[in-house]
Amino acid sequence: MAKRPKKSAAVERAPEGVDASDLKRVIEEASRQKALASEYSGNHGAVIKNAVERYGLNKDALTVCRRMKDMEERKRDAFMRSLIEYAWKLGFFDQVDAFDDTVDTMRKIVASAEKSDRPAPRGDGVADAILN
Repeated sequence: MAKRPKKSAAVERAPEGVDASDLKRVIEEASRQKALASEYSGNHGAVIKNAVERYGLNKDALTVCRRMKDMEERKRDAFMRSLIEYAWKLGFFDQVDAFDDTVDTMRKIVASAEKSDRPAPRGDGVADAILN
Protein backbone atom coordinates (compact mmCIF):
# COMPACT_ATOMS: atom_id res chain seq x y z
CA MET A 1 0.00 0.00 0.00
CA ALA A 2 1.31 3.46 -0.89
CA LYS A 3 2.34 5.77 1.90
CA ARG A 4 0.69 9.11 2.26
CA PRO A 5 3.01 12.02 1.61
CA LYS A 6 3.97 13.95 4.72
CA LYS A 7 2.36 17.33 5.17
CA SER A 8 4.72 20.26 5.07
CA ALA A 9 5.17 22.36 8.18
CA ALA A 10 3.39 25.24 6.48
CA VAL A 11 0.29 23.12 5.83
CA GLU A 12 0.24 21.89 9.42
CA ARG A 13 0.39 25.47 10.72
CA ALA A 14 -2.18 26.89 8.32
CA PRO A 15 -4.58 24.17 7.14
CA GLU A 16 -6.85 26.74 5.49
CA GLY A 17 -3.99 27.94 3.28
CA VAL A 18 -2.37 31.30 2.97
CA ASP A 19 -4.34 34.48 3.38
CA ALA A 20 -4.66 36.45 0.11
CA SER A 21 -3.01 39.54 1.61
CA ASP A 22 -0.06 37.46 2.85
CA LEU A 23 0.29 35.77 -0.53
CA LYS A 24 0.31 39.16 -2.29
CA ARG A 25 2.91 40.45 0.17
CA VAL A 26 5.14 37.40 -0.38
CA ILE A 27 4.84 37.67 -4.18
CA GLU A 28 5.59 41.41 -4.10
CA GLU A 29 8.67 40.90 -1.93
CA ALA A 30 9.90 38.02 -4.08
CA SER A 31 9.44 40.13 -7.22
CA ARG A 32 11.26 43.05 -5.59
CA GLN A 33 14.17 40.82 -4.59
CA LYS A 34 14.31 39.30 -8.09
CA ALA A 35 14.50 42.78 -9.61
CA LEU A 36 17.26 43.77 -7.18
CA ALA A 37 19.18 40.60 -8.05
CA SER A 38 18.92 41.44 -11.76
CA GLU A 39 20.02 45.01 -11.05
CA TYR A 40 22.99 43.84 -8.96
CA SER A 41 23.94 41.33 -11.64
CA GLY A 42 23.90 44.16 -14.16
CA ASN A 43 25.99 46.32 -11.82
CA HIS A 44 28.51 43.49 -11.43
CA GLY A 45 28.77 43.18 -15.22
CA ALA A 46 29.25 46.92 -15.58
CA VAL A 47 32.08 46.94 -13.01
CA ILE A 48 33.87 44.14 -14.86
CA LYS A 49 33.31 45.76 -18.26
CA ASN A 50 34.57 49.15 -17.08
CA ALA A 51 37.69 47.61 -15.53
CA VAL A 52 38.43 45.66 -18.71
CA GLU A 53 38.09 48.79 -20.82
CA ARG A 54 39.89 51.14 -18.46
CA TYR A 55 42.87 48.96 -17.54
CA GLY A 56 43.02 46.59 -20.50
CA LEU A 57 42.38 43.56 -18.26
CA ASN A 58 41.52 40.09 -19.50
CA LYS A 59 37.83 39.64 -18.71
CA ASP A 60 37.97 35.89 -18.15
CA ALA A 61 41.04 36.10 -15.88
CA LEU A 62 39.43 38.94 -13.93
CA THR A 63 36.24 36.92 -13.48
CA VAL A 64 38.19 33.88 -12.25
CA CYS A 65 40.11 36.06 -9.79
CA ARG A 66 36.90 37.62 -8.51
CA ARG A 67 35.47 34.16 -7.91
CA MET A 68 38.69 33.08 -6.20
CA LYS A 69 38.48 36.06 -3.85
CA ASP A 70 35.18 34.69 -2.57
CA MET A 71 36.62 31.21 -1.93
CA GLU A 72 37.74 29.97 1.44
CA GLU A 73 41.53 30.34 1.65
CA ARG A 74 42.29 26.63 1.63
CA LYS A 75 40.07 25.98 -1.39
CA ARG A 76 41.58 28.97 -3.18
CA ASP A 77 45.11 27.69 -2.52
CA ALA A 78 44.21 24.24 -3.85
CA PHE A 79 42.56 25.78 -6.91
CA MET A 80 45.60 27.96 -7.65
CA ARG A 81 48.05 25.06 -7.27
CA SER A 82 45.92 22.90 -9.53
CA LEU A 83 45.49 25.61 -12.15
CA ILE A 84 49.22 26.22 -12.44
CA GLU A 85 50.01 22.50 -12.50
CA TYR A 86 47.36 21.71 -15.11
CA ALA A 87 48.42 24.63 -17.33
CA TRP A 88 52.02 23.38 -17.16
CA LYS A 89 51.08 19.74 -17.85
CA LEU A 90 48.88 20.77 -20.77
CA GLY A 91 51.82 22.61 -22.32
CA PHE A 92 50.42 26.12 -21.96
CA PHE A 93 53.88 27.41 -21.03
CA ASP A 94 55.68 25.69 -23.93
CA GLN A 95 55.44 28.67 -26.28
CA VAL A 96 58.32 30.61 -24.72
CA ASP A 97 57.98 33.54 -27.13
CA ALA A 98 54.33 33.98 -26.24
CA PHE A 99 55.01 33.73 -22.51
CA ASP A 100 58.28 35.64 -22.05
CA ASP A 101 56.66 38.26 -19.82
CA THR A 102 54.72 35.55 -18.00
CA VAL A 103 57.91 33.69 -17.12
CA ASP A 104 59.39 36.92 -15.76
CA THR A 105 56.23 37.55 -13.74
CA MET A 106 56.32 34.00 -12.38
CA ARG A 107 59.95 34.50 -11.32
CA LYS A 108 58.94 37.65 -9.42
CA ILE A 109 56.08 35.79 -7.74
CA VAL A 110 58.32 32.90 -6.71
CA ALA A 111 61.00 35.29 -5.40
CA SER A 112 58.37 37.17 -3.40
CA ALA A 113 56.95 33.92 -1.98
CA GLU A 114 60.42 32.74 -0.97
CA LYS A 115 61.06 36.02 0.90
CA SER A 116 57.71 35.88 2.66
CA ASP A 117 57.69 35.42 6.45
CA ARG A 118 54.43 33.51 6.41
CA PRO A 119 54.51 29.72 6.22
CA ALA A 120 53.70 28.12 2.90
CA PRO A 121 50.07 27.01 2.77
CA ARG A 122 49.54 23.29 3.07
CA GLY A 123 47.07 21.51 0.83
CA ASP A 124 45.39 18.22 1.28
CA GLY A 125 47.36 14.96 1.19
CA VAL A 126 46.74 14.37 -2.52
CA ALA A 127 47.92 17.82 -3.57
CA ASP A 128 50.96 17.55 -1.29
CA ALA A 129 51.88 14.17 -2.79
CA ILE A 130 51.64 15.58 -6.31
CA LEU A 131 53.59 18.73 -5.62
CA ASN A 132 56.29 17.30 -3.37
